Amino acid sequence: MSADWPGGPDRTGPAERHAPDRRRDGGAGRGGGPRQGGPHDGGERRGIPTGTYRLQLHMEFGFTDAAVIIPYLSALGVSHLYLSPILEAAPGSTHGYDVVDHTQINPELGGLGGLRRLVAAARRAGLALIADVVPNHMAVLTPGTTNTAWWSVLREGPDSPYASWFDIDWDSPENPGRVLLPLLGQSLADSLAADEISVEQDEDGEWVIVYYDHVLPVAAGTADPSDVAATLDAQYYRLCWWRVGGTELNYRRFFDISSLAGLRQEDPDVFAATHRLLIEQVRSGNLEGLRIDHPDGLADPEEYLRQLSDATGGVWTVIEKIIEREEALPDNWACDGTTGYDALNRLTRLFLDPVSARTMGTLYTEVTGRSPDFALVARQAKMDVLTSVLRPEVDRLTGLALAEARRDRADLTRAGLREALREVLAAFEVYRAYIRPDGTPSLEARGHIVRACEQARLTLPGRTSEIDLIEDLALAGPPEFVVRFQQTCGPVMAKGVEDTAFYRYVPMVALNEVGGAPGDFPAYPTGHPRSAVNEFHEANISTQRTWPLTMTTLSTHDTKRSEDVRARLAVLSEDPRGWADIVRRLARLGERHADPEAGWPDPVTMYLLVQTLVGAWPISAERVSQYMVKAVREAKHFTTWADTDPSYEAALTNYIEGALEDEDFVAALDTYVSTLVELGRQNSLAQKLLQLTMPGIPDVYQGQELWDHSLVDPDNRRPVNFGERTKMLTELGVEPGSELAAPKRPPLLDDSGAAKLLVVARALRIRRDHPEWFGEHGSYRPLWASGSAAEHVVAFCRAESVVTVVPRLVLGLRRGGGWRDTTVTLPEGRWADVLTGRRHDGGTAYVLRLLRDFPVSLLIRTP
Repeated sequence: MSADWPGGPDRTGPAERHAPDRRRDGGAGRGGGPRQGGPHDGGERRGIPTGTYRLQLHMEFGFTDAAVIIPYLSALGVSHLYLSPILEAAPGSTHGYDVVDHTQINPELGGLGGLRRLVAAARRAGLALIADVVPNHMAVLTPGTTNTAWWSVLREGPDSPYASWFDIDWDSPENPGRVLLPLLGQSLADSLAADEISVEQDEDGEWVIVYYDHVLPVAAGTADPSDVAATLDAQYYRLCWWRVGGTELNYRRFFDISSLAGLRQEDPDVFAATHRLLIEQVRSGNLEGLRIDHPDGLADPEEYLRQLSDATGGVWTVIEKIIEREEALPDNWACDGTTGYDALNRLTRLFLDPVSARTMGTLYTEVTGRSPDFALVARQAKMDVLTSVLRPEVDRLTGLALAEARRDRADLTRAGLREALREVLAAFEVYRAYIRPDGTPSLEARGHIVRACEQARLTLPGRTSEIDLIEDLALAGPPEFVVRFQQTCGPVMAKGVEDTAFYRYVPMVALNEVGGAPGDFPAYPTGHPRSAVNEFHEANISTQRTWPLTMTTLSTHDTKRSEDVRARLAVLSEDPRGWADIVRRLARLGERHADPEAGWPDPVTMYLLVQTLVGAWPISAERVSQYMVKAVREAKHFTTWADTDPSYEAALTNYIEGALEDEDFVAALDTYVSTLVELGRQNSLAQKLLQLTMPGIPDVYQGQELWDHSLVDPDNRRPVNFGERTKMLTELGVEPGSELAAPKRPPLLDDSGAAKLLVVARALRIRRDHPEWFGEHGSYRPLWASGSAAEHVVAFCRAESVVTVVPRLVLGLRRGGGWRDTTVTLPEGRWADVLTGRRHDGGTAYVLRLLRDFPVSLLIRTP
């Protein structure tokens, strides 16, 4: 969409025009020349964001509420509101990822009318909208008849016009011709005996099956109210106890969530039906960008993105692709980059001290009795989910492999193939290898599969023949196996690593983020404090060259803990002795609240609890308890979501409540945290300014412009006080457009968070006013420091017009005597710090002077 809106400035500068078209696979590829053809005007590509602000929409905060805060967001400096999913979701949804109708804008948010009013309000302020898209799945086991497509499939079976929408195995031996529906609270026999299921007529006279709030269709001519069992037996679905879904499910789902059924976007008709409304919003100009949820679940992500790009005219699009350390986003994908977890993890590593990493690892072993070997923990966690919550996915793959084995390897058994598949999937180190159903594997994709199979042969030497077959099938087998295998790899990583291993392995939980590599910390390869700086600059140079319009982030609705929690925890890596003391002291002080008979405390969970308290303090017992119960269920050692241990969970929450009412415990915790607060805030400002000015499009998650010490959802989805933020931004006295005017006095690092608000507002406004400094043509050049504290400086220049200078490892800097003779060389000319108002000359500049008035420096060139 053109940014030339009535009443709004054109936010698209020359840096966003003439973008190299890496989004079309027509021979151009990366750097293949300027993209032509906007989403609706046929001209140059427009509407590229300069900074986004993520809003979580739900029935308590819809389009009207978002419109109210537009003046604030405009003053803050964002160019685009980045909305959570806007299509109709399950009733009462708090997140929108459980879509039930792709033809309707969610009425609980305000419907199409509300969206249009929000667009109009945004346009008046010169802003635009981006929306989250959920192509991989939709909600199915929801009360009522809200999902028309699923209702039709249940009523008409394989003959339904919607049967092609879903990945249903109609030929499964356990449920031939029927969909398994695991929604009963007990066995079917017990539910029938308890009269929990009935056959009734709805208000339209249609026969339905009713189970509490669930209403299900009845196939034509099969209703018999006097014989519920016979009626159920005649349906295209089979009701069962919800636990059975963990072993026999015969439709693809989102991870292990049986209420979210996978969609077949590889079918052009499905793509058209599920995207028509969103494409209309793009073409009409209501949406200027898209965020694609979980592309790894799709049969062919490359083809999906190509279709989407063609349909939208190449609108700015980022994808929730989790990239591991040695992995690269395929350069021929029709998108602008990722949603930023790769940037988040690079920034986190920058503030961890590698010199004391091994000491921290040793402490972890001493306290918990566990080895700091993440690879072992991750492998076991993957095997655990493969034999439990992901068993249906493994069994489906096993059946496909067995069918192929019977052609020329009849000696292979189902049990052997299942065991080999688990081992190969557990050995996979990335979320997916991208092999198209009818394509030849790239060298990178082949390498992922070959390495996983090689590792599986080492750990399971007795199944070499089975692993050989799996390797052959994964690389060049029938399309169904190639696709299903890849679609299973992602859930194994997500459920095994992110949602299990990250809660079992906790030496430094600042690294336990989506796409993170927590095993790196106790075993940093070089131990040199400047290695992370080198890695950071190299990655930024690469990003600017290859994906300059990718998104960057520090917090999302899915992060395990907020950016400010991670920033404070990073200080622990510089103070291993102090950390060891507080861990042991709090363990001693908490002994009076322990419950050994219930198994609490266990040392690993206690280690996580202390880090959680230190990172998020002050925090209520209620919030900590809610987080820790979720954490131990995810860890699956003592209690799980499926099999809770009430006595263990009660002992855990009683401990937390007792400890946080214990004056000695709280005093010790408070005293220790007080030594970290200012240092953590310096880290927060530093990482925030880096994120806002490094290559990529920065996103600010709702509320993160002030200090925020939230934990994983639902803690990070609490209401945001925008009235407070509006008032504070006004009080800062920095008017839009007055880029050289700085506050009369920079705000202190106090509890208000005004210091962070200043950094966010200044950086976002400069990006919006000068997109050419930061966009595709906005060059990136590292600035290297010299002197005794050089390893504590991170600095770079964008387009020779703006300079960022921040500190790192600030505790070590303080203990080492400060900046002293440390300098950084600024480009020639005159420079003004927009955070303090101080002026500087180009050339050699003392860092002490640059950071005298404020912890970070943002310089722009002046006449």
